[in-house]
Amino acid sequence: MILESILHEHSPVPSKVMKDLIAGGTFLESIAKAPYHWESFADQAQAQQGYSSESREVVANAFERQNPNLSASEEASLQAFRDGAPTITTGHQLMVCGGTVFFEAKVLGAVALARAATKELGREVVPVFWMASEDHDFEEIASFRIGEHQFTWKQPDAKGPVGYLPTQGLANQLSTWLEQVPLNEAQKKLLESRLQAYRQGKNLAEATRQWVRQWAEGLGLLVLDGQDMALKGQAAPLWTAEMDGQYSKLIQAQTDALVAQGYKAQVFPREINLFDLRDGDRQRFEQPDLECPYFYVSPNALMRPLYQEWLLPNLAYVGGGGELAYWLQLGSAFEQAGRPMPLLYLRNSFMVQDSKLSKDLKKLGITLHELFATNVEALKGELLGKNTVLQAEGELLQAPLMEAIDQWNASLIERYPEMQKHAAALKVKMEKLAQRTSETRYRTQKRRHDELMTSVERAMNAIYPGGVFWERRASYVDLVGILGQDPRDAMVENMSTIKAGTIVIQPDF
Repeated sequence: MILESILHEHSPVPSKVMKDLIAGGTFLESIAKAPYHWESFADQAQAQQGYSSESREVVANAFERQNPNLSASEEASLQAFRDGAPTITTGHQLMVCGGTVFFEAKVLGAVALARAATKELGREVVPVFWMASEDHDFEEIASFRIGEHQFTWKQPDAKGPVGYLPTQGLANQLSTWLEQVPLNEAQKKLLESRLQAYRQGKNLAEATRQWVRQWAEGLGLLVLDGQDMALKGQAAPLWTAEMDGQYSKLIQAQTDALVAQGYKAQVFPREINLFDLRDGDRQRFEQPDLECPYFYVSPNALMRPLYQEWLLPNLAYVGGGGELAYWLQLGSAFEQAGRPMPLLYLRNSFMVQDSKLSKDLKKLGITLHELFATNVEALKGELLGKNTVLQAEGELLQAPLMEAIDQWNASLIERYPEMQKHAAALKVKMEKLAQRTSETRYRTQKRRHDELMTSVERAMNAIYPGGVFWERRASYVDLVGILGQDPRDAMVENMSTIKAGTIVIQPDF
C-alpha cells in the first residue's frame, strides 16, 4: 500500500472559501487564524489558558461517566486532560456503520493532528470525537454502501434526536442485508464489531460510542456526547443568552459580512438557534422560554460549535469544508461568549488509485496530480488538438509519395515511351493503395482518439463515481475491502503533519 498526499492548495477538492482560508492573508483570517502554521497552534494554546478548572472537571467526569471500562490509552488521555492538556476535536453525525469514508477520516485526522501538535508544542494534546447525538435528520444518517450495494435503515417512526433511536432492529436489518453482500475476511471482522454494538447498545448513541471506541482502541481518542445533563448545565449561560437573541444577532452580522465579501452563507441563522426536546421530538424555539429545563435545550448547527467550545479547550477543530464554512459565521459570537475560536483545520480527503486508474493515467501520459490540476474539457480539447495534428501530418505524408510516383513515371516514359500505359496503371494502383492506407490510418487514429477519450471519462468516473468525489460515495468498509486490511494505523502515520490534503491510496496488487 502506497500513500501519497496532494496538498489542498493543489487539489480541486476544497471549495473557494476553504482555499482562501488555507491561503491566509484574506478577509477570512480576520475571523479565523490560518490553520497550517504552528505559531497559530501555540497562540491558541496560550488563549486556552483561561479555560476554567471547573469546566475541565465537569467534562472529565462526563468522559469517565459516558465511557465505562476505559482502555489503557483512554485512561492516559483522560489523565492528561485532567492534568491540563488541551484538545483537538472532530465531530460527526451518527452515520450507520460510519456512512462514507470521511467519517473515519475525520476521527483519524483528529488523532494524527493531536500527535503532531504534541510533538511540535512539547505538551500533551488529546484527540476528541464529539458525537452529534441530537441531530434529527434521520434520512441523512440511515444509508450505507458497500460497492454497488446500498443499505437503508427502515425506521418508520423515526423522529427527534437520532441518538435516542433503538438499534436492535438496525442490527437485524443489517445482518440480513450483509448476507447478500460479498465480503472478504477483513471486512467481516470490521463489520462484526459494529453489528455487535448495534445488538448490545440500547440506542444509536450508545452503540456508535461503543464501536468507535473499539475501532479506535490504542489511539488515545476520547469520545464525548453533548447529550449529557451535566454538560448541558455547564452551558446554561449559553442557552439563556441565545433565548435573548444575543448570539443570533452577532451570527447574522457575521454572515452578512461574509456575503458582502462574495462568500455564500452555509447556514441561515434564526432568531433563536435552539431546539426544544421536551416532547421527545425536536422543535424550534419560536419565542424565548426561560422556563425550559436546560437538559431539554438542544443547539442547532450554528450553536453547536459554541456549545462544544464552551466545554472544551480546543486548539483546532478538524472538519469538512461545508461545516467549517458555517463556523466562519461565528467569529463575533465566540468573542461574545469569551471563548477562543479554534483553528479551523480542513480534514484530509481520501481516494483510491487502483490499477485501472493507473493504466488510464499512463495511457493519457499524465499523473493524478496533473489530472487534478487541469480542466477535463481542456484536457479533452488538448487531446483532440493532438489528434487533428496527427491526422494532418498523415495526410501530408501522402503528398511526397505521389510526387515520387510522378517523377518515377516521367523518367520511365522519357526513356521508354511504349511503357506509358504501364506507368498510368502504376499511378492508379498507387493512388488506390495510398487511399486504402489513408483510410486505415484514419480508422487507427480515430480508435486511438476514442480510446483516449474513454480513458479520460473512465479516470474521471474513478475519481468522481456517480458525479461525487470518491470519499463521498465509498465507505470505510469499501477501503478495507480494496486493501484486504484495515489501514487505520498507516493513515494516522501518513496524516501526522500540519499539512493536509487529498491522501491517495495505491493498493499493492
